[in-house]
Amino acid sequence: MAAKKGSRVKARAARHRGIGFLFWVCLAAILVAVGFAAQPSLRAAFARLGGGGTAPSATPAPAAPKVTIAPLEKEQPRTTENPPAAAEPSAPREATGIAEKPAAPPVQKPAVRKTRLFFVAVDASGKLTSRSVIRSVQASDSPLRDTLETLLKGPSSAELNTGLLTMIPMEARLRGVTVRGDTAYIDFSESFRFNAQGTEAMDAQLKQVVYAATEFPNVKKVQILIEGRKVRSLAAEGVRTDDVLSRASFQ
Repeated sequence: MAAKKGSRVKARAARHRGIGFLFWVCLAAILVAVGFAAQPSLRAAFARLGGGGTAPSATPAPAAPKVTIAPLEKEQPRTTENPPAAAEPSAPREATGIAEKPAAPPVQKPAVRKTRLFFVAVDASGKLTSRSVIRSVQASDSPLRDTLETLLKGPSSAELNTGLLTMIPMEARLRGVTVRGDTAYIDFSESFRFNAQGTEAMDAQLKQVVYAATEFPNVKKVQILIEGRKVRSLAAEGVRTDDVLSRASFQ
């Protein structure tokens, strides 16, 4: 009797297990069926949430291009076949005690001015006649002295070729020039008195000096001095020099 009771208990437990297993199988089948039935609705809902309410296109989106980033190469240090030699420090200059000369200023051309000189020429009859030329001389604070110094040098080569001469002795030297009022005091060396060409030549040399000096507007008369003093005349006869001379003295 006890064995019969134990068999009934086992049978009841087996039946309960079968019923429980069947229950879970049916529940799983129901869930699968509901899932298949709701799949289109779920897809539409997800499409509205992700794409703004439009159904996704049947055409699959193109795959994004694959970008490959190459690894950076390690920069190699540049080398040169012949690297520049380091500049050697210059040796300090030894003090010599002599100051360096400053740079010379640019050379400026001296200013020049025009002046009129008087020479002589021999006419067809053999007489001495006065001729004037225009020369360029260096401008300075003593224009009258510059003119007389140029006169004592005589005609240029070109002027000699045209027949111009000077009657002033080449040994004569200008010792000084002073202007007081309208008179120029012109002092010559002793050589100015001796002219081997005669009296006419002496008068011509005085005329050369007087005419050249009176070209300046502030000079009207000339006093000739020899070694700082007046002399009566250059020769025994001829134009006297112990008084002032003007252009009228040779008319």
